[in-house]
Parts: sequence; structure tokens; C-alpha cells
Amino acid sequence: MVPTAAILLIGNELLSGKIRDQNGHFLATVLRRRGIRLIEMVTVADELADIGDALLRLLQRTPLVFTSGGVGPTHDDVTLEALARATGRTLVRNQAMEAILRDHFGATITPEALSMADVPDGTVLRAERGWPVLRLDLESPGQGLRAIPHEARIYILPGIPELCRAKIEALEGIPGELPDGGGWALEVLHTSLDESDLAASLDRVVAGFREVEIGSYPRWTADEDGRLRCVVRITFEARGDAIAQARAARDALAAALGADALITPPPA
Repeated sequence: MVPTAAILLIGNELLSGKIRDQNGHFLATVLRRRGIRLIEMVTVADELADIGDALLRLLQRTPLVFTSGGVGPTHDDVTLEALARATGRTLVRNQAMEAILRDHFGATITPEALSMADVPDGTVLRAERGWPVLRLDLESPGQGLRAIPHEARIYILPGIPELCRAKIEALEGIPGELPDGGGWALEVLHTSLDESDLAASLDRVVAGFREVEIGSYPRWTADEDGRLRCVVRITFEARGDAIAQARAARDALAAALGADALITPPPA
């Protein structure tokens, strides 16, 4: 089976539009490249109940959840407490994390900074070079968990995009740390046909290649005379054992549309 994952983005600044999300997009591209199907990405406020409810709902759907944001030392950094409450765990002082914090801040360390070492019981540190990634494994439901039909794993990532990206890349560098869905393939073609004109052919290809995710994306561009014309980008994606089907589906649609309907994509 194709492994799945979900992403939980946390932060009032994302919901207000003050900050544009980068972490979810980057993580989605990593998951896709690894052949992991991202089934949902959700953004919630810095509220204990909102974070916990979203986490538990996602865990009903997939055993792998990545969170991003809310792990700093300020009043709105409540992710760790929210995860602890949702999973029926207590916050405990992680000695390895405390040592990292003391080494980083030195003699000027504050109680607020040290609070970042208080993590849900059972949390382990991964990708420890520099700032670590917190990983919480759920081997059996805790008191606060709704019934979850599988073991689960939560990766708790920072919200700062540069740090988050570095930590995701570090996780990828640890053999066996992240699931491997057998890779991913993307095939693309472009056509000058309107979507309504290619829909019938596209439907037949979709029906014939159930293991391929096929998307149709129209774009209107101006030609040299300023007249608008429609260019439709059609993508064919497949994972794992079905990778070869992406090219086959693309070729099938190309043959159905005919060479005259296919075009070289315009500049981005």
C-alpha cells in the first residue's frame, strides 16, 4: 500500500495572512518525491483545543502526521502542551533537549527558553545536529486519544521556514527514518484545446488508468497580438509500482487528442 501522511500547520499568523506558508508546500513536495501520499493539510490557530482536535482527526486518517509551528518560548507557542493533552501524556523535561538549550543560550538562558525542553512523555530527538526534531511515537492509545486503528508517529517541526526545511532534509538523511513509497513519477502534456473539448478523451484515460492521478489545469495567456488563448496543462502522477503507468496514461491521451492539439508549453 502507498504510505500516507498529513500536515498540521499551526499559527495565527498563517490564518491572518501575515505570513505565507512555506513549510507545508516544501514538505508536500518532499512527500510526493518519496512516493508518500499527502491526504490532508490543515492550518489551525495557536489554541490548545484547535491543535488537539485537528491532530486527533488527522490520526484517524493516517499514521504519520507532521506538525509545524508553535514550539518556541513565547505565550503563543502551545503546540507541545496541545499534543501532550491530545495524546494523554504529561509534559516532562527532556534532559538531552535541556543540554542542547543550555549549550545554545549559555549563562543567559531564561526559564522561558528552558520550557522548550518540556515535551510530551515519550518524545525522542531525531536529526540532532544543530536543532533536533521532536518525534512522538504512539504505540498504543493514551488516555486522551480517541480510538486510533494503528500505531502512529508525529514529527514536531519548527515554524521558521529555514529551520523547518533544514530539519526535513536532515530527517531524509537518516536511513529508514521516513517511509519510502517507492518513488514518484510526473508526466505532463500541454494542449490548446479547451477543457470542454478534451473532457471526453480525458475521462476515458482516467477510467483506464485508475492508479494514475490525473489533473487538468487551464491557463489563459496572451499571444503576440494581445489575444487571449487557452493552454491546458495536464499532469499524470503515479507512485511506487504504478510509476510506469504515468507515462502510459500520458501517451494514451496524446494519441487520443492528436498531434495537432499538443503544444510546447509557454514560458512560466
